[in-house]
Amino acid sequence: MEPCRGRRAIGRVLFKRNQGVRLRSTIVGTLLVAIALAIGAAVMLFMLGRADNRAMYDTTSYHTYEIANLIADHGVAGVPPDELVEGTGADVIQIVDAQGRVVASSPSAPDAPLTSTHPAPGESTQVEGRLLPDSDDVFCGTVATVRHGTEEYRVIAAVSAEPYRQSLTNTAILLAVEMPFLVLIAGFAIYYFVGRALRPVGRITSEVNSITTSDLSRRVPVPATDDEVTRLATTMNAMLERLERSHDAHLRFVGDASHELRSPLTTIVGLLDLADCTATPVDTDTVRTILLPEARRVQHMVDDLLLLARADENGLPLRTTDVDLDDIVVAEARRLRSLGMVAVETSVVAIRVSGDPDKLARALRNLTDNAARYASSTVRLDMSLDSAAGRARIAVSDDGPGISSESRNLVFDRFTRVGADRRNTAGSGLGLSITREIVRAHGGQVSVEDPHPDLEHGATMVISLPVASTAAHADHEVPEDQTARSR
Repeated sequence: MEPCRGRRAIGRVLFKRNQGVRLRSTIVGTLLVAIALAIGAAVMLFMLGRADNRAMYDTTSYHTYEIANLIADHGVAGVPPDELVEGTGADVIQIVDAQGRVVASSPSAPDAPLTSTHPAPGESTQVEGRLLPDSDDVFCGTVATVRHGTEEYRVIAAVSAEPYRQSLTNTAILLAVEMPFLVLIAGFAIYYFVGRALRPVGRITSEVNSITTSDLSRRVPVPATDDEVTRLATTMNAMLERLERSHDAHLRFVGDASHELRSPLTTIVGLLDLADCTATPVDTDTVRTILLPEARRVQHMVDDLLLLARADENGLPLRTTDVDLDDIVVAEARRLRSLGMVAVETSVVAIRVSGDPDKLARALRNLTDNAARYASSTVRLDMSLDSAAGRARIAVSDDGPGISSESRNLVFDRFTRVGADRRNTAGSGLGLSITREIVRAHGGQVSVEDPHPDLEHGATMVISLPVASTAAHADHEVPEDQTARSR
């Protein structure tokens, strides 16, 4: 447990929470460089040591092989004196006979054999150690046994390992001295370049800190490099643009809601002030014709605003069940006819969908009330099924003034006014917005299309809803008088 605690303590020291990305990156990068340099130095020293050993044994083996060949061909007398000179491939050379006597050697070689190792004739072996009796130096050598006639000789050639070991030690010392400087240089370089890389992030942070809700039109600078910082700046600008649009829409929404609520409240407060100033009671006819309708208008508008607010926050809650869509259309057509405002024509087919019947009925009622408000004489309700796409279609058409193509995407916005002919003060300005939210909650779409072919002018609003399957016709029948057009 103690080593683990120690490592965690070191980690807490190196990576404090208040350290910035630049400092943490520098620490991690410097540690990685130090580890890489240490591993590289260890591997290099290991490979250099192996190369030195191989060089020493290769040199002594070659010299031993040459002398052994000369003895095999000509005997000890056939070995030239210059082959026994030090520095010609070995520091110490001896030729030892079968009785262990040194019969020939280099000038600095001792009188006793360097080693008792005795390989088989024709073979060689390597030796290492303090071969000279009066020296503490380590020697590496090769021993080979050779025959000449009936005589047997051992050839021993050795070289001092101290120069090679000293070279390896000097290299290790040099690396130990250089590595801290290399690590420091790497740390400064990492700190500098990470700072340069994060400089755009600092500018982005400064710009974002200076942006307030009163001015969302400003944007953060986008670096010219195509990297993560560039994508961060682009994403930040896209977010600021969405926030600006949302903020502007929120301000418009609050202003429009205030304006819409002010009108009925002004009427109610004005009549009550008049009654208070004149000490005259409000008559029943005024209550029924002015005060109560205006109060209900405010109530409906507040209910609509709350519904839209809940939809914005968590989405509309639905009580989903199987719904006979044609029953909703037939019931709405019957209600619209009972009002006696316009003539109603219907074309209904049996379609069943999955949804909330009350909310679907409200969405359709908002469209028919809007159509009846602007229609000159006729409102049409047409149902159809797109079996290939698996969608049900309800079209509500009127023969009113119509909606321009430029305004078709705006009429479903809250309190949006696209012309005095389409959105007058008779409504709250939220009906079409609520319809869109209800249809979206059912996975459908609502849109504005061209006028119905049987009507000279006007507008057509279409609700498109997904059905459970392409075989979406219900197993019930639509009343015969509802399947064709009727007035």
